[in-house]
Amino acid sequence: MIRTLSVFVALTGVALLAACGGFKSDWPTVTGASPQTVSVSVNCMAEQAKSLGYDVRVVDHKRGVEATRNDTIDVRYVNEFRRFDVISATAKPDNGNTRLEVRAGTRSHYQTRRGTTPTDEPASDAAKKDAQTIVTACGGGTG
Repeated sequence: MIRTLSVFVALTGVALLAACGGFKSDWPTVTGASPQTVSVSVNCMAEQAKSLGYDVRVVDHKRGVEATRNDTIDVRYVNEFRRFDVISATAKPDNGNTRLEVRAGTRSHYQTRRGTTPTDEPASDAAKKDAQTIVTACGGGTG
């Protein structure tokens, strides 16, 4: 009974923290504005990601662009299976312009007893720089 109660209290605490914004992302967002349409901006962001060496996995004018690039520069931990940079970009209409948001992150896959486990990590410096490059090339933002 006591164990069930402690599990319930712990789960309630985690849910409350998540609802109140207690978890902060280590993946920064760079914003900008483009005079181009949403579709032209999304295509621009996809082409920029490709030119930076990313494998563009999604190009959707409603959802945006999702791209990954293997990170071979950083030293891996013994149980780390692979590490890669992630770019997640969106474009939305905003007062006659297009608002661009590019989020940079890094994800690792670790080998554990239950198999390969993905883990989000703080964005690498290269991923942050790439996000800024994409926004600058497609919209000229610095935020």
